Amino acid sequence: MSVPHAFPTHRRAGFLAREEGSISAFALVALAVFCMFLGLAIDVTNVHRQKEFITVAADAAAHAGVVAMAEKKQASDIQTIALAKAETNAPTGLIGKTTLGASDVQLVRFDPKTRTLVPGEPNAVKVTLHRDSSVGNPVTTSLLRFAGVKTFEFTVTSVAYYGPPGNCVSSDGIYAKGRVTLTSGNRIGGSYCVHSQTDVWMPQTNFFEKGAGLSMPNLADCGTKCFDAANPGVEDAKFEMNLDMMPVADHIAMVSAAMLAPTSELKSKFFADKALATNLTPLVDAKIMNVAATKKLMKGSVVTLTAQQYNELMYLTKGSLPTGLVYNVDCRDRGNGPATWISIGGSVDRKNATLASTTVETVRQVALITDCGFDVGSNARIDATLAISTRISTSSVLKASSGAIVGDPLRNCDVSRKVYVMTMSGISVSADFTASNVALIVNGDINVAASSSSSTVEHKGTSFHAEGEVQIPANHNFNGCLEDYSGLIPGNRTIKFVIPKA
Repeated sequence: MSVPHAFPTHRRAGFLAREEGSISAFALVALAVFCMFLGLAIDVTNVHRQKEFITVAADAAAHAGVVAMAEKKQASDIQTIALAKAETNAPTGLIGKTTLGASDVQLVRFDPKTRTLVPGEPNAVKVTLHRDSSVGNPVTTSLLRFAGVKTFEFTVTSVAYYGPPGNCVSSDGIYAKGRVTLTSGNRIGGSYCVHSQTDVWMPQTNFFEKGAGLSMPNLADCGTKCFDAANPGVEDAKFEMNLDMMPVADHIAMVSAAMLAPTSELKSKFFADKALATNLTPLVDAKIMNVAATKKLMKGSVVTLTAQQYNELMYLTKGSLPTGLVYNVDCRDRGNGPATWISIGGSVDRKNATLASTTVETVRQVALITDCGFDVGSNARIDATLAISTRISTSSVLKASSGAIVGDPLRNCDVSRKVYVMTMSGISVSADFTASNVALIVNGDINVAASSSSSTVEHKGTSFHAEGEVQIPANHNFNGCLEDYSGLIPGNRTIKFVIPKA
């Protein structure tokens, strides 16, 4: 029987002494580890770069969308504009598909107080861009694929918000290009903002509740008065801001043109919740138009009349204008002197003595546009109305006596009862004229008179927008209502990027 020969001893020893094989094995392991770390460096860096790339595109798209929102474009147009901007900054031909279409551009409402997205009228645009399987475009790897990692997936979201500055959630506030003066003893509520493009001057003991805002371009102009020791709560309320405020004259001209036009989006919105009077015969009795013409009137129709016809109409209706119309009152036949006024419960140019001085005169659910001044007496009731005076004067074009009831006297923040007063010249008004649901939009100064008593005047939903200065006397409390989307308030809002809480 043959027995296999043993491996020669000298050859076995030589094989065991050789190290070429072991070096190759370690080299392979080292190379794999090196490739993994190199892959991490290259592929992860590439993912971060791709994410930054589409984040910039998402920001640009959200900003373009919210600008379109500020311009009051339709929702579909806002989405189209945002998607086009995303494509410009992240071209499909360069990095592939990043959106699912219009569904990735959402019109949402951001609450700056809670920093969350809430139900309601949109005030922000949310854009989502993808590098994932939902669009068939994840980020592919290079070296990490050898470690089994073939793709990375992610989405980015950007939210651009268009709303009042600071933490204010209301359209109500005091906004002036000139100085804002707050005499002692005023209280600024938690949703109310005070802004001046010049400076805010306060002596002391004005109180700012949590959430209130006080701003100007340079807080140094506030001196020693923007500290809690002088005006409690102001340190949390104050912030620097340079606000690009639309010229008040331009805003008034825009609103006037929209209301006098046969149709306009602004007019339709204003008259949407208002009713056309069922009895229009006073327009015939006052010789403003004939019967056939009244039958053609619709909600929002423009009625052109002289100041004399206006006063005749107020007399014939016992002080109650037919609702649902735009009254374009021409004062040119009366000259340009200080007697160029139309009366709402006032004393100037009432029809005659047979209309008792105590007769209540009501202007409600109308737009009143005139080159006259307004004489608002203690018997005036103004409700759900837009009143515009284009008269140019060095004195106040609004006489407002104590006792007039303007807006919602119950202070319920009922925007359907809001009164908008716009003037091309400065005004001085009584303290209670501005008490509730009133917006004063003035191409000049606004001076509010002191209260006739020592009691505090409560304001709810009152706003001031002045091309000049605003002066508020002592003992006024200001609280805002919700945002006003009528389009009648100047757009004193800012655009900023926000990160809503989950």
